[in-house]
Order: sequence, then structure tokens, then C-alpha cells
Amino acid sequence: MPWRWKQRAGYNALAQPARAPYCYATPMRSLATAFLLLLFLAAVVGHDTLSLTPVQQLAAPYHFNLVVWEAKNLPSKWSYLALTNLFPFRPTSQERLAQVQEYFRLQGQVASVEWSLGRAAATASPEGTALEAQLAGLRRQIARLRPSVEEALESLITSALREEGISPRVGKIAFPPVDFALDPLPTILIISPRDRIERSASHLLVPGIPPSARAVLEEAIASKEDLSALVEDLGGISTYPSIIQSVDLRVALVIGSHEWLHNYLFFYPLGRSYQKDGDMASLNETAANIFGEELGNRIYSRLTGTPEPALQPPGGPSQPCPTDQFCFGREMYETRVRTDELLQEGRIEEAEAYMEERRQLFVANGYSLRKLNQAYFAFHGTYADSPSSVSPIYGQLYQHRLASPSLAAFIHALQDISSYDQFLALLGQGDGGRQAQ
Repeated sequence: MPWRWKQRAGYNALAQPARAPYCYATPMRSLATAFLLLLFLAAVVGHDTLSLTPVQQLAAPYHFNLVVWEAKNLPSKWSYLALTNLFPFRPTSQERLAQVQEYFRLQGQVASVEWSLGRAAATASPEGTALEAQLAGLRRQIARLRPSVEEALESLITSALREEGISPRVGKIAFPPVDFALDPLPTILIISPRDRIERSASHLLVPGIPPSARAVLEEAIASKEDLSALVEDLGGISTYPSIIQSVDLRVALVIGSHEWLHNYLFFYPLGRSYQKDGDMASLNETAANIFGEELGNRIYSRLTGTPEPALQPPGGPSQPCPTDQFCFGREMYETRVRTDELLQEGRIEEAEAYMEERRQLFVANGYSLRKLNQAYFAFHGTYADSPSSVSPIYGQLYQHRLASPSLAAFIHALQDISSYDQFLALLGQGDGGRQAQ
């Protein structure tokens, strides 16, 4: 598929914080236009809208029209930049940073008011009307700031890419140009067979589908098609412009960097091999996680003066989870391993009952997992740095990053890989690397 996504997972906190000049990058013109057309054609060629699978038919009421979204956002993004370049007086770096900080402060307020509004609705409180008006006002302020904040964040990432020497350049501009929209994200429908954990299909759905509607769709797919289904939230998608959403500046920089790498790899064998098999999907997503964390945290560190965190080794933080406390990562990994064992033995119903029992345990310990099934692991397990994964790929990429003299060298060595065996050869592991942990 021509788009990529990044999970929004509470347990996979996007590392910690991270002083560089706050730069403005002038947008590229003709080359950027050609790039946009390339990605747009890639997104629509071969899509047969008249031939829907049974799962797509069930999900049709919630279908997210990517072509319509692109048609709406591409012209508005570039027309905004064209108009702002006509004005002789541009905001200073300090003014841009102040706008970014205000934007995320308002986003935090929105999250708080939305929580209060939900509570008011649940308790039939008369405060609901006032909260709705407050929420509408905050969203209007955010909408006014959004174009300039998008441009500012894009400039920060572009400047970092130039300093790191990661991408080809045309003048001062990275290629592909960094471009994203701080827009409501679609949700994603993940499909897996019931007898094994495998992402057999993925479909973008509209943003904001309520939990009740998600459950109805998932149950319909399970009962009519005998498949495991999950409607999940996203943290970003590498459309062009990419779509990202966050109430936190650091996380926005991390996700924006992650999604840019997917767009960059579109022009190289690694990115074009994303759909080849599960190993290549995992290699793409996990490399993008490592890249996004490092570049995003570096930008944030330079902006705020906070220390840049080190790459986490396989197994999570250097401080292990105490054995007398509930540890999400440890418990989720144990759940994945046991589920795989039950499915491999053909005990499907027992595996599903076990996952539901474990889900209730997570909920009882403060982790609001709405559903835990084969599709959940098929999606979250793509990210090999997740406790939902049993893949050795994160450990292998971790060692490769430690051996690389720079972030650029790390990516440049990977970008021409088109198979997992090639990756193992790069590491000097051969086929034995498949069993490495």
C-alpha cells in the first residue's frame, strides 16, 4: 500500500526529551510538485473501487477517502506557503517558537476539556453546554495557528535532516520535502486470520469512530467472515503530506520524523519492499521508530536544552520492572508468547479466551485495552520494539545503530535492502539471525 501508519500505543512511550537554531526552510517548487504527483498516482493506481472484498463491504460506511483528503490538503498546504512568501515581513524564530508552544498548550487544554465534557455527559451535569462552547473556541484558536505551526515544525525537521546529512538536497531543502498536516487521523481496521497472528489486510477508516461502533464492526467481521478484526487509533500516516496528531511537541517531532523517513524510503528498495512480507514491514516500521526517536528527540533537546535520551536496548528501559509490580511490557510479551503457543497447537477458542482473560487483567491494572485479539498482535507486533512483538528485528537494528557512526550511516546502509536475508547479510549473521533475540 502507498501509505504507512504509526501506532498510537500507550505502552510504547515515544522516548524522552531533547538546542539547535530554529530555522525556516523555504519550500521547494517544481521538484516538490513532481514529487506530490508521484505519490498521488501511487496512491490511486490499481485501486479498483468497484470490487470490494466482504470485509470492505462491511466497513464501507466508515471508509476514509484518501484521494479526497489529498485533493483537499495538497492545494491548501502549498497555496498557504505561496501566499506567506509574498509578505516581506516574516515572523522571527522566537515568534515562531512562541506560536508552536501556544499551539500545544491549547491542544493540552482541548484534551482536558474533552475529558470534562465526557464526564459531564456521563453525569448529566449542566456544565456540558458551557464546556462545548469552550471547546469550540479552543478549536478555532488552534485552526488559526495550525498552518504556521505545521510550517515551523517542518522547518525544524528539514534543518535537522540537512545537518545530519541524511537526505539528498536541492539547495537547502531536503528531498523529499518535509510536509505534514496536523489533522484528525483516520482509524485503521486490521484483519488477521483466527488460527495465526498475521496481518492479512488493513483498511483506513474515518476518524473518531466511537467504541460501540468499533465493536459492532469487529463482531460483524468475526461472525460473518470468521476473521479476527480490530479498529485501532493511529499516531501518524505517511501520506503526502503526512498526517500526524499530538498534544505534545516532542512527540509531534518524533512522529513527523518517523513519517518523513517512510516518504524518503519510498524511493529506495527498503520502502518499496514494505508489503513483501511481515519481516520487511517490521524492518521498515522499526527502523522508522529508531530514526524518529533519535531525530525528533535531538530537535527537541536543542530547542529546550533538555538531555537527549539514549536509544533503549532490547527489553526496554535499563532499569528492569520490579517483580512485585505489574509491568505492562513483561505481561504483554508473556501474553503474546502464550497466545502463539496455543494457536500453533490449533487451540483457537482457548487462545481467544486466554487473550480476553489477560485483557481484563490489564484493565484491572489501569491499562484500558478495549480488545486483545489476533488482530491486535498482528498490528502492534509489526513494531519490533513493542512488547507485542516476538521478532528479533529490534535487537538486530539496535546493534546496527550502535555500530553505525551516524544516523545517516544507519539509514544509508539499510535503504537498499529488499529482503530480510539481505538485512541479515548486512549484519553478518546469515540465516541464524532469524533465531537471534
